[in-house]
Amino acid sequence: MEQEYVMRFLEIGAFSLNSDDTKLEKLRNTAKDLSAALRTAPAKTVSFTMVAADPSISPTDPVVEEAMSALRKRWETVANAFTGRPVNVLRAVLLDAIVQAARGDDTIAVAFVNTARNALAHAETADEAEIWRDAVYEIESKVDARAEAEWATPEMISVEPLKYTAPPTSAAEFEAPTIERSDLQAKILSAAGPLGTVPPVNPYWHHQHPQQWAPEFAKQMTSAIADVIDQIAAELAPSPVDLSKPLSSLAKAVSTHVETVLASFSGATAGLQRRTNLLWWKEALYSPSAHESYVEMPVFQASALMALDLHEQVPTFSPASVSAFLKEAIRCLPAEPGSEDNGQRDVAALVRDAKTAAFMQPFRTVAAQYVPAPIGRGPLLSLIGHGQDPAAIEAASLRTLGGVDGSATMTAAEWGVFLFRELQAARATSAKVGKPAKKR
Repeated sequence: MEQEYVMRFLEIGAFSLNSDDTKLEKLRNTAKDLSAALRTAPAKTVSFTMVAADPSISPTDPVVEEAMSALRKRWETVANAFTGRPVNVLRAVLLDAIVQAARGDDTIAVAFVNTARNALAHAETADEAEIWRDAVYEIESKVDARAEAEWATPEMISVEPLKYTAPPTSAAEFEAPTIERSDLQAKILSAAGPLGTVPPVNPYWHHQHPQQWAPEFAKQMTSAIADVIDQIAAELAPSPVDLSKPLSSLAKAVSTHVETVLASFSGATAGLQRRTNLLWWKEALYSPSAHESYVEMPVFQASALMALDLHEQVPTFSPASVSAFLKEAIRCLPAEPGSEDNGQRDVAALVRDAKTAAFMQPFRTVAAQYVPAPIGRGPLLSLIGHGQDPAAIEAASLRTLGGVDGSATMTAAEWGVFLFRELQAARATSAKVGKPAKKR
């Protein structure tokens, strides 16, 4: 049975409805309304998830306002039922709405899972940890099932037999040739002796001039019989047969069959080819976008480019293990010489570099294509891809707009995985859904 996450919040005491089932029904209906709105505008998945995951979200955030507006349509007196804006109620409704939408829309599911993994790492949700764990596990299992099917390599490839129907044959009318016996008889009679009527007539009788008669008889009989045989052979000669159409049809059927076989083989081995390419990429540690070894770059610069390069190599529907793969790939990079920060940097500095450093220009281009400028809570991609306002990377602004404290620290691996998940989530619900970013 599918879980109802509004009820889960209610059960842990995140809010109270005073045992009023009619109020609970209003929340359920609001969740359905928001779920329908989300399916119409999947790009809202990221902001919906980030707001739902943060107990400290501002009551004036645009997503909170949208959820409150939806709730008022179902519960006109809601303002009188709570002291202040019921943020926890709205968060519960939002999570329920997101999960409902994700159950029926795989792109929303991808965006939810990647966003939730990032957001929950920077939100105080201890009391709700089990609820979020169950929600993420449910939807992530759904995404992984589809991704594994697309990445898998079957043991055998099944191909349909060649489909070809020979054109119908029409029975040709045939009339057996006949010999005009009277004509042949007249020629034989002429060959036998002087009584013949068809020239040339044999002038000898066999009993009077046997030596002269025999050669003449043989000559005339040979001619008569040969003429008859030649006539029959001419009438039995086959008519020319046009094989161009059936051969053309057969060639087309074989060509289509071969294309189908190759497509089946390509589809069946795509997962293997993708995994092989990723292993090569990890071992080479070479950036196809920067045309430079990651080893030669500062480690945090390399981690950001590795997130972008991996994002461009894998499809939208990728198993959760791909994030772990990226983390291990980044850990293969050598530590920066003379590093005194235990391999960590604060988020404010990382975002500042992402917004201004020349090496991050390709990343900013992709980010700007995927997400709009920040309005309320949203991904760091919004801050990175739009504008150079220094105020957007202050600690307070980062928390308000990106859901992360500017003073929070990340390792290079954590930073790379964070950016990769944001890219995957943004692509899943953007106009470029399912397509890798354009190569530079």
